[in-house]
Amino acid sequence: MTQSEASKVIRGVLCRGLSYEQTEQILKAMVPVKAETGLVVFKEGERPQGLMVLLEGTAEVFKEGRGKKGSDQVLATIPAPTVLGEISLLTEGPHTASVRAKTACEFSLLTTTQFHRLLREESLAAYKVIATLAEVLARRLQRMDEKFVEVSRRSPSAHVEELTAFKQKLFTEWSF
Repeated sequence: MTQSEASKVIRGVLCRGLSYEQTEQILKAMVPVKAETGLVVFKEGERPQGLMVLLEGTAEVFKEGRGKKGSDQVLATIPAPTVLGEISLLTEGPHTASVRAKTACEFSLLTTTQFHRLLREESLAAYKVIATLAEVLARRLQRMDEKFVEVSRRSPSAHVEELTAFKQKLFTEWSF
């Protein structure tokens, strides 16, 4: 993928609502990353490098196996273009899941260091990126809600009660 093509994808995925100058500010802060099929791009529990924009290819988001078989549980298979690592970028916590290249992938990385530099400089572009990531997270939460309703309609009542209790806890114990 050419730099021009990558810039166009990043503009569409991450820089919606940014002026040309603001978009250039974000693009200059990013570095290209390639991952061959099967490569783990980042691991659950690790300190984040930053926000990854998947430009080309398909990635798997998974939780590492902890059972006897130790098999990974794939949470999602995600084609380009999309963002990955947004939770860790915003919370500054470790990655909540692992990501592996299902096919050869091209990413653009907005490093945590560069992102925080933009925030310290009170860059409007960085704040607009946060708004875009909030929209992404809100859509993902909405899809999770829809899946919750679907699963609760067809699962045994014990699981429904457990999921209902967890969802209630999620919404009542949020701390800001």
